[in-house]
Amino acid sequence: MDALKKLQKARAGLVLDSPFFGSLALRQKLKADHDCPTAWTDGTTIGYNPDFIDSLPLDQVKGLIAHEIMHIAAAHHARRQNREHQKWNMAGDYAINGILKNAGFNLPPGALTGYPGECSEAIYSKLPTPPPGKDGNADPDPGKCGEVRDAPGKDGKPASPAELAQAEAEAKTAIAQASQQAKAMGKLPGDLARLVGEILQPKIDWRDVLRRFVTQTAKNDYSWTPPNRRYIHQGIYLPSLKNQELGEIVVAIDTSGSVSSHQINEFSSELTAIVEETPATFTVIYCDSAIRNIETFTRDDLPITLNPVGGGGTSFIPPFEHVSENGIDPACLIYLTDGDCYYFPDNEPDYPVLWALTQKPTFDFPFGDQIIID
Repeated sequence: MDALKKLQKARAGLVLDSPFFGSLALRQKLKADHDCPTAWTDGTTIGYNPDFIDSLPLDQVKGLIAHEIMHIAAAHHARRQNREHQKWNMAGDYAINGILKNAGFNLPPGALTGYPGECSEAIYSKLPTPPPGKDGNADPDPGKCGEVRDAPGKDGKPASPAELAQAEAEAKTAIAQASQQAKAMGKLPGDLARLVGEILQPKIDWRDVLRRFVTQTAKNDYSWTPPNRRYIHQGIYLPSLKNQELGEIVVAIDTSGSVSSHQINEFSSELTAIVEETPATFTVIYCDSAIRNIETFTRDDLPITLNPVGGGGTSFIPPFEHVSENGIDPACLIYLTDGDCYYFPDNEPDYPVLWALTQKPTFDFPFGDQIIID
């Protein structure tokens, strides 16, 4: 049996036995690709290496197709942003393979499992950056179950943010239809039903809010060399946007003892991911009723490990005073705390402030935005 016929037979089996995966698989074009080591999907096509498919028994080909469909269902083809490709594939594999195994699928050898119940972004922040391969390039599919690639844009160009959002919306529509069909047949496993519910009615992840907050505080850096080419033909010389740099970001950590070590570790993992992606200096201030220690981190210090010092009462004033007294002009200040404190600066600072709260506050804060670390 050649590779294409084996894929078609596996897909037909999914339609009968696992209609959720089967109906979604029917939407994908099948494309032979001898340049890829295993298989891949970009949300519209499943590419495959015929030799790899030939090497797998039929039940593992079913597992491979289901694996690629799960990448699409989780919108991994639209959510990578600027994360490293191989590491994103690993995080996505860890997020979905446990669900597939619980649903009874037999995956190809080497399938990555672990991190049950965690989303790809959270897993990504915990993974080390993989080393390059022998030829200097990273293996695009370290789990050997099929790679996920970014959704394509028009004319083969990288997809724009609007196109990625559209790809994610289209995936959700297809998921809703497939889940209704599978439910009608009584063939939607519990773990998969819960995942579908989370995809169609997602909770706002504090990690995404934190990441957007940092990104949106970027300072535009303009330069006269080179000038803005858009206006040169009119004889008008204006500075061009050189890049986006954040300068210094201040992170205050409440070390009064009310923030648990688990919450600090979760925050540390996400901070590592943000530092990895952000050209900025991060000044971390440990404070209870007074500043107990200050550390500085950049990309060269990854992964970040927070070392809280304190244990006394709580006051929010000292970190803001430190910024003012030392002439720091931060892009923003992020404060990790349980919020159980009533001592605030008298005046609202002139830079953005985000309170990362470990519990719902019992009163209105005088300034800044808030997220709940859950």
